[in-house]
Amino acid sequence: MVSFATIALFSSLVIVASGFSVRTPSKNTVQDAHEQLNKLIRCWEPVDSAKPSSGYTLSEPIYELCSYMPDPKNWEKFFVNGVDMDSDDYTHVLALFADIIPGYGMLNVCLQEAFQFHAQNHPSQTSLRCLCKREGCNLPKGFTKFLELNKLPMPEVVF
Repeated sequence: MVSFATIALFSSLVIVASGFSVRTPSKNTVQDAHEQLNKLIRCWEPVDSAKPSSGYTLSEPIYELCSYMPDPKNWEKFFVNGVDMDSDDYTHVLALFADIIPGYGMLNVCLQEAFQFHAQNHPSQTSLRCLCKREGCNLPKGFTKFLELNKLPMPEVVF
């Protein structure tokens, strides 16, 4: 008969051997959002925008906001990039991220937008665009994984 102590010892050895360790993160998600609030950040962008299969890379730290747009027909597909602040008026979006409430941090602002590119009797084209303000927050993965990652402090990526 195998004792509880033997099972516990074996389990501990498996965990240690696997390289897995349980550590308390050095900061929580709210602290991470506050720390990055006034910094320029790196955003995920396609290596070659004409060829999405070429992969993604983090930009230089030159952006105030990152953008994540799931494909309206398949939320496993997406478009990511850094936001050119001259492309629109982001005053109200930036105000949502402002550090005004202790213990609170805005992680994403998602906008559902409609565009009328054709005559009025044609349906409008709609899209969902999420803007975030933490380094690497526009993870180039499906929409659910994007949302799940943003619940956590952003991992540090060192080059």
